[in-house]
Amino acid sequence: MKIMSLKERKEDAVSPVIGVMLMLVVTIVIAAVVAAFAGGIATDTEPTPSVVLTADAYEDKVMLQSLSGDRLEITKLSVNIYEEDGDPLATGTISDTGYFTPGMILKVTFGETKLPVGDNVQIVVTSNDKHTVFNKEVLVKA
Repeated sequence: MKIMSLKERKEDAVSPVIGVMLMLVVTIVIAAVVAAFAGGIATDTEPTPSVVLTADAYEDKVMLQSLSGDRLEITKLSVNIYEEDGDPLATGTISDTGYFTPGMILKVTFGETKLPVGDNVQIVVTSNDKHTVFNKEVLVKA
């Protein structure tokens, strides 16, 4: 019977086991990162507000009313008026601050610009310069 010294011992099985374990760990980490990005965990987007608005257009103003939905920060709202053919007509100014909540009515003015009475105009209201919350054609009243 031959007695093996410490130098003669063979540990061939250690390297393949460690290699396989490292490959598994790397694969799991890569899969977790891909799943996180695909699932949207890394995106920093805000949801589009959900509101129901109505609008009445007059020669010198537009009256917006919030019927239901999310509250909107008034300072982040922009109101643009377009002619029937799509050409820009006016950009509105809202003097109020705070939040536009259901039941409220906002007055939007256009400075010296007068809307054409009897014509249809397209009213587009956006929030945060990226979310369109209202887009409708309205008849201008006197």
